[in-house]
Amino acid sequence: MRRREFITLLGAAAAVPSAARAQKGVPVIAILGSGTPEAASSKLQMMQLEAGMREAGLVEGRDYAFEFRWADSDVAQFPSLAAELLAKHPRAVVVSTNTAAFAVQKLSRTVPIVGTGLNTPVAVGLVASLSRPGGNVTGVSTMAEDTQLKLLEMLRETLPEARRVLAIVNLANPAHPAMLAALTAQADKGGLVIDSVNVTAPADLETVFAELSQQPAKAVFVLSDNSLFGLSEPIIARALAARVPAFSNFTEPFAQAGGLFAYSRDSKEAYQGVARLLKRVLEGAAPAELPFEQPTKFNLFINLKTAKTLGIEVPERYIVIADRVIE
Repeated sequence: MRRREFITLLGAAAAVPSAARAQKGVPVIAILGSGTPEAASSKLQMMQLEAGMREAGLVEGRDYAFEFRWADSDVAQFPSLAAELLAKHPRAVVVSTNTAAFAVQKLSRTVPIVGTGLNTPVAVGLVASLSRPGGNVTGVSTMAEDTQLKLLEMLRETLPEARRVLAIVNLANPAHPAMLAALTAQADKGGLVIDSVNVTAPADLETVFAELSQQPAKAVFVLSDNSLFGLSEPIIARALAARVPAFSNFTEPFAQAGGLFAYSRDSKEAYQGVARLLKRVLEGAAPAELPFEQPTKFNLFINLKTAKTLGIEVPERYIVIADRVIE
């Protein structure tokens, strides 16, 4: 079966609760997804999680069953969806953003929560420390607070004439205010102005591009947040229509959708870590004693088709080190 066909089937399967297809009595693992099951970001993440579970020796229908809810990139949906999932009495809840983790934690301090990519979990108060979380949350961190500064360097080298950048943030994510402050401080050193627009639901994108027309920017910079990742396609489509390149600390789907640069932790490694943690939880381990896993691999994806369309020359040194160049 071709990879594209497999991913399409996986996305369709994700829309149906796996618990309904599993044998009775199989432990439920709840998935509180940030985007939609049809989004390329969601399909990739679920494919990598399924692969990680298999690598960990876990068989769906025998060792676990997934139960899905999707927030459609609208953070206001997290509380009600979290309640629905907890009513299924899951062995663990998998979340992909801080906002979802807090929504579940507000309802339960005992059900294990495993994050697939949480920004600064200690700083936002989700855990006591990465080595000893101390509560009911563990998972994998993004290190986006560091990689976003590296990506800003790439932007400045690629667009040396740029003086203004529009940052898309999700202020419902408690990590974003500090991340935006760090990004702005770094930009200030090079004479770059960062304007920010808050997006907590798809409807907010109208504000983003109204702002772009009022204060013309040379690039759009999307901060790391899985709800925003789920909006990659509409964000990039609108940016390209305005002839502005998009940069993000997301993975390959962002570049495939037309984003100029995508630079982040290796998502395959991350989901292997999530699967290992879920296996430990299923075996009875407490999240309080399961250290957060941190990235050791990072990937760069560049879309040269977008660069050509917008008349941008990407520095050769980035093309050489890119993990994939889309032409």
